[in-house]
Amino acid sequence: MRIRFCGANRTVTGSCHLIEVNGLRLFLDLGMYQGAREEAHRLNAWFPEQAERVDGIILSHGHLDHCGKIPCLTRAGYDGPIYCTHPTAEVARIVLEDAAEIQEEDANYLNRRERAPDQVPIRPLYTRADVPKVLRQLRRAHYQQRVDLGNDVGFTFHDAGHILGSAYVILDWRENGSARRLLYTADLGRYNTPIIRDPQPVPGPVDHVITESTYGGRPHEPMNEVAPQLLEITRQVIRNRGRMLVPAFAVGRTQVILWYLQRFIQQELIPRIPIYVDSPMGIEVCEVHSRFRESYDQETRDAIGDRDLFGASRITFARTSEESKRINNDGGPCVIIASSPTCEFGRILHHLKLSVERKQDVVVFAGWTPHRTLGRRLQDGQTRVRIYDRWYDVRCQVTTIHGMSAHADAAEVVRFLEPTLNGATQFWVVHGEPEESEALGAALLAAGGKHVTVPAMETAVMT
Repeated sequence: MRIRFCGANRTVTGSCHLIEVNGLRLFLDLGMYQGAREEAHRLNAWFPEQAERVDGIILSHGHLDHCGKIPCLTRAGYDGPIYCTHPTAEVARIVLEDAAEIQEEDANYLNRRERAPDQVPIRPLYTRADVPKVLRQLRRAHYQQRVDLGNDVGFTFHDAGHILGSAYVILDWRENGSARRLLYTADLGRYNTPIIRDPQPVPGPVDHVITESTYGGRPHEPMNEVAPQLLEITRQVIRNRGRMLVPAFAVGRTQVILWYLQRFIQQELIPRIPIYVDSPMGIEVCEVHSRFRESYDQETRDAIGDRDLFGASRITFARTSEESKRINNDGGPCVIIASSPTCEFGRILHHLKLSVERKQDVVVFAGWTPHRTLGRRLQDGQTRVRIYDRWYDVRCQVTTIHGMSAHADAAEVVRFLEPTLNGATQFWVVHGEPEESEALGAALLAAGGKHVTVPAMETAVMT
């Protein structure tokens, strides 16, 4: 088997790994790199040679940094199967349609600015017209249902507990008469989080592991501290009659934030302030959650019974751009949840332009963001930032609730990987900034792993 690392290597976005085994070429995820505009466009336009001729794509879940480059490949001629779980098929549809629309809107906005006559117009990587072809190629599989790919190769999805429909992958094949297995964790969820189930245990030893390391060197705050932190921030916003902006993934974190806010209202810990979900994608994902109630954990089922998961009657869903613009007529107190978490594109930018210089407003990040993004600059405390083509002084409060992250921290990853820590397993640590990946590698060695590598982008290994 040959593994080529084509994305999310020493960074936390753009997951993509090319597996060559028994004559088959398979992509494990094909994610969009999310970062500074020029760098993102360069990386998202790149593919390994003859990528359009691979035999299959195995998609772990519907986040943009795992599925967002698929339309680029189908546009280049790939017409093979794209395997995913049933909920992921619905989530990926929403994410890709939204990503295409955002690219079109941003390109139109930026091309309307004053620019030099010889400047090449900005073009989206793909448009909404490219998405239906992707959807026709989706092949749905259930958790714990082995899919036979031929040539003595197959794979099985298991619940990763990250977002609705997320999966880790066990790839199995025969090599020289022996059975071999590779575990691809993709993105692992935390234990005891709201709404969805915990990660399913790894079903025994494996030969190879490709593991994420988003929080490889940092522990999360305990889950029982998340609600008090969010409650205090919300109460502060109410007292100051400000606006709370939450740049959040439309899939996963948006739903978790709504879950907490609904609990606060039900328990009369806060009044019924306006809550806006300013993301067509986020709105549709909320609706998809309602259709896959079997994915809820038992605590959530017991808590809601037959009721709606998010208490939609208390929420204003902004589907159109006109509805989005009207939100900024509300000076507060209110909560505005909008994508994207990097603050590099999307509707959050228009809300930031208004709030970033207001002392009574708060920007709440529900997890860490990549380097060289507007979100990261805000998190790092920069006092002056550029939004679109204008500079702003940062006068609002900026805070991060790391415990709300949908990613397992270092201890939780090691706990999950415990069945693989047998001394013979080869580990490749990806999907983390360099210091995080190195830290998780050290933790795996300390826990009994013997062979750990942090691969660089575009490197390849033979097993």
